[in-house]
Amino acid sequence: MKTYFKYPLILLGIAIVCSGCGTTAKFVYPADPAKLARLSEKPRYEKTVAVLPFEELRGSKNSSGTIWLYLIPLMPCGWCEYQRPDAARMFMSVNEFEFNPHEDLAKAAVTSLQQSGLFKDAFFTYGGEKANADFLFTGQIQSTTYKGAIYSYCLSVEGPLLWLIGLPAGSSIDDLALKFELTDAKTNEKLWEHTYTGEKKVVQGLYYSFGYDVMGYSELMEDMMNEAVVDMDKSLQGHPETTK
Repeated sequence: MKTYFKYPLILLGIAIVCSGCGTTAKFVYPADPAKLARLSEKPRYEKTVAVLPFEELRGSKNSSGTIWLYLIPLMPCGWCEYQRPDAARMFMSVNEFEFNPHEDLAKAAVTSLQQSGLFKDAFFTYGGEKANADFLFTGQIQSTTYKGAIYSYCLSVEGPLLWLIGLPAGSSIDDLALKFELTDAKTNEKLWEHTYTGEKKVVQGLYYSFGYDVMGYSELMEDMMNEAVVDMDKSLQGHPETTK
């Protein structure tokens, strides 16, 4: 009788693990529009800002083979680590992340700058329209590392059956490190710069946070831009270029 039930349970466990296969997550910004920083109803500085595509400085190592170690009896989990999650397949509970960092993060910055009330206008450009701007906002992408784990509780393919009773299925960690700069478009004078780093971890189960593997990147970018507009405002107050 025990053998009779064993194989259907194993098949159920495999089906649960594969339930996220084929699912594509997307970078959507802002994570929560209500949380975007707004410092003024009217522009504090009568200046226009052009935001350029962010510079790529990330590593290129993506390691996913260890994700399958959860299948080995007595192994508590399998794991993966991606320096470029946009080029990866197989996360904790999704299969793919639709993300173009150098463009998506720059356009996210535009959204925050427009909402902040600091400037008359902010727009994204590949470079052809930067002559129309007073200031240039640029960014360097230093890290977008993703770390994920699938928990099997040392039970191999039968481990996911414990997910059915609410035990965590795994976890995801999103890491984001960016450097921002604001320069005068005419003189190339650096008006402001800052480096921001952050990390979001989520424990996931069948009934909670399943599919949230990479949602942290949008939340982190929102936090960083909220900090950036406040810090930028402090640097620009009283600066000669803002009063011209």
